[in-house]
Amino acid sequence: MNQPKVIVGIDGSTTAQLAMLWAAAECDRRGAELVLAHAGDAEAGTAAGQDVPTAFGRSLLAEAEAEVYENGADCPVSIVTTLESPVRLLTRLSEQADLVVVGSHGLGRQASALVGSVAFRVAAHARCPVAVVPRSWDERSDPAKPVVVGIPTSIVHCEPVYAAFAEARMRGVPVCAVRSWFRADWTDGLSELIYATSPAFEAKQQEYANRVLAPLRELYPDVPVRTMLSGKGIDEVLPRAAENASLLVIGSRFTDGHSYSRLGPAAARMLHRASCPVLVVGHADAGDRKAGFPVDTVGGRS
Repeated sequence: MNQPKVIVGIDGSTTAQLAMLWAAAECDRRGAELVLAHAGDAEAGTAAGQDVPTAFGRSLLAEAEAEVYENGADCPVSIVTTLESPVRLLTRLSEQADLVVVGSHGLGRQASALVGSVAFRVAAHARCPVAVVPRSWDERSDPAKPVVVGIPTSIVHCEPVYAAFAEARMRGVPVCAVRSWFRADWTDGLSELIYATSPAFEAKQQEYANRVLAPLRELYPDVPVRTMLSGKGIDEVLPRAAENASLLVIGSRFTDGHSYSRLGPAAARMLHRASCPVLVVGHADAGDRKAGFPVDTVGGRS
């Protein structure tokens, strides 16, 4: 089998440096190769697809590779540099990657923006999971923080939940699974409206959460898990839970390779509001490449 690949975009910014060190730690967890990808500072080579880094590009890449090893990483490192734009380069590399990592901002970020355009567009268009690392993140502050994930409204769209358990096992931390709602709902087979504040409605939510998590508890018996139920909206609950998390896992609304963006409004808002790294997990088109975990473990659940 080919060694897994984790791609990280670097541009000399502090946020990209943090993303690179986070990606190197992820490579050590996964037994993966780290690919340092730098766009723009290159000259056209003699053959197509063989662009040569400029003096600045060579210096940047050499310093980045040295820093990976100086910080104790034990993964193989390779480099890619081209004349492409950062978004085009990282999106193209994602087709053969297991994970793409980007900093929340690059050198061209606007001070008022919470997530830069490159990070947002890569998360929206990549063909594999994407991790966005915020500029203030320090994983060493508390390595035992849980992995947070939202329990989806449909039991057949559980890709983020499976990914969250896999990440928690690699880190040796618990999972915090959040089930939130902010609406009225109907009970099965009855024409009686049950409101979000009703104990009966909350009991139904807990029952649903237990049903979603049951196969995960069986598949990952060594991963502690707790559920968090809330009658508030997901936009409020997940960012608050992420304040004490090592990772927030969110799903995409559309399939990888969607014509425009695979992100739905809720996922897009999480990228802007989360204070910890955010892992965006897509779901592949029929017959397409993997979405970061065995999809066939999800589709038949009921």
